[in-house]
Amino acid sequence: MNKAALIIAASLLGSRVLGIFREMLLARTAGVSAEKNALDLAFLIPDVLNHVISTGFLSIIFIPIFTGYLTKQDESGAWKFFSNILNTLGIILLVLTIPSFIWMRELIQLFTSAATLDSALLDRATYFGRIILPAQLFIFAGSFLVAVQQTRKQFLIPSLTGLIYNAAIIIGGIIGRKNGLEGFAFGVPAGAFIGFFLLQIWGAKRGGVHYAPYLNPKHPDIYRYLKMMIPMSLGVGTMFGLEIIIRSFGGYFGSSGISSLNYAYRIMYTLVAVFGFSVGVAGYPDMARLVKEKNFSELNQKIWKSLSRMFVILVPAALAVGVLAFPVVRILFERGAFTRETSEFVAELLRWYLPASLGMCLQAVLIRSFYASEQMWTPTLLNTGIFALTIPLYLLAGERFGIYSVPFIGALGALTQVGFMIWIWSRKNGNEGMGLALKNMRIALAAGVILFLPAYCFEKFAGYCFREISLILLIVATGISGVLLFSFTLWIQKCFGSTDAIDLIRELKGKIWGKVKRLPLFR
Repeated sequence: MNKAALIIAASLLGSRVLGIFREMLLARTAGVSAEKNALDLAFLIPDVLNHVISTGFLSIIFIPIFTGYLTKQDESGAWKFFSNILNTLGIILLVLTIPSFIWMRELIQLFTSAATLDSALLDRATYFGRIILPAQLFIFAGSFLVAVQQTRKQFLIPSLTGLIYNAAIIIGGIIGRKNGLEGFAFGVPAGAFIGFFLLQIWGAKRGGVHYAPYLNPKHPDIYRYLKMMIPMSLGVGTMFGLEIIIRSFGGYFGSSGISSLNYAYRIMYTLVAVFGFSVGVAGYPDMARLVKEKNFSELNQKIWKSLSRMFVILVPAALAVGVLAFPVVRILFERGAFTRETSEFVAELLRWYLPASLGMCLQAVLIRSFYASEQMWTPTLLNTGIFALTIPLYLLAGERFGIYSVPFIGALGALTQVGFMIWIWSRKNGNEGMGLALKNMRIALAAGVILFLPAYCFEKFAGYCFREISLILLIVATGISGVLLFSFTLWIQKCFGSTDAIDLIRELKGKIWGKVKRLPLFR
């Protein structure tokens, strides 16, 4: 990874660590209770509103247009566009937020019509949702400020958003622990205001941001922005789709369905954030630049190199998490209201989620290649169409196979979307670097398959110890086992001729030896 990717990966890892710690506190306080289900449901309407205005994809749409002004040396036009789009979309978001606040309960019922939810849970989810909803305004404004900094290759301050956001939720939960989960809910708008808004104003000012109260909804660039935004608003990718499914269908599997699925999903999502989003976010400004320069040969080389390198690391990581799912869940959550029985259940759900992490990580990079070239409708129609086809499967499989059908069908949809995206991109834009990348990715999968049976036997053999030893010993044993499984899987890839595995091992040896040589003994 380059410096930018390392900064983003480190911040995402830190954010996910805090996010997991947040879930640990929630598990200790509420376990898989109705109160936890209500808090999980409360994020449903804010997340949908976030998606409708494309806040999560805002930088993807904004950066190509903003960069276009900068490449033409039109700094004044760039800042005029920044102010105009921020003001125009800000008004639209505010108009959508007010009725969402008023009819929060009815909207939650609409999206969870497939589940059976009692009135008390809906009332609690509505209360939490109204507390959380204003955070979207701060996240929206801050996302523009983050995008401006990213165009100038300033990644440090933008990378702190998730850290501060999760820290505020944790602090709110600790302060308000006598009032159930209310403190966690109030921590959401507080964290959004500090991390996404105040801090990013300071960071953007350091980057020379210029804001003006300029509003011209009829400007051609507003139409261009909306033209790019609408397919993304209508589109349903794997991550958003799976989160909606968890909240919409989770109640179908009993009172603990939503929270159990969510605990396992949050652990799996850590892999996606660290390996997928860090590479996609860091590489996107360069993708947009190469598209502007019409240098698709170099763009393809960059995309496939990123995918291949990410995959050879992700497969060993996913294998290690799968084998060590129970000790990981026990270490993170098993205390207070979170029982041993719940640990066993969530660990099994986590294993079923892991194939989805492969698809979601690949999507994080692939989808940005389409967006950088302003091909918004292609991934939208593809991903939304495949997601729509999976909805009947959730209903049918849920009756027959129960709650495990949610992660399984989610993974099936994610991998299908990736396969079609690879095929479409290579046909439209070339495939330079694709052959070697696919070879390395096949080797990574082969290494995972070869180690699956020994890893499964290890899990069964060590399972009793993982369930009985003390927490300190469990942490040590899990850490050592994870490092050995990861290293051995990477070594098998090297033996099979993976060029990326060979390069990564060489780089790791160089860095370790560099650290060793600095020790006093070697001076």
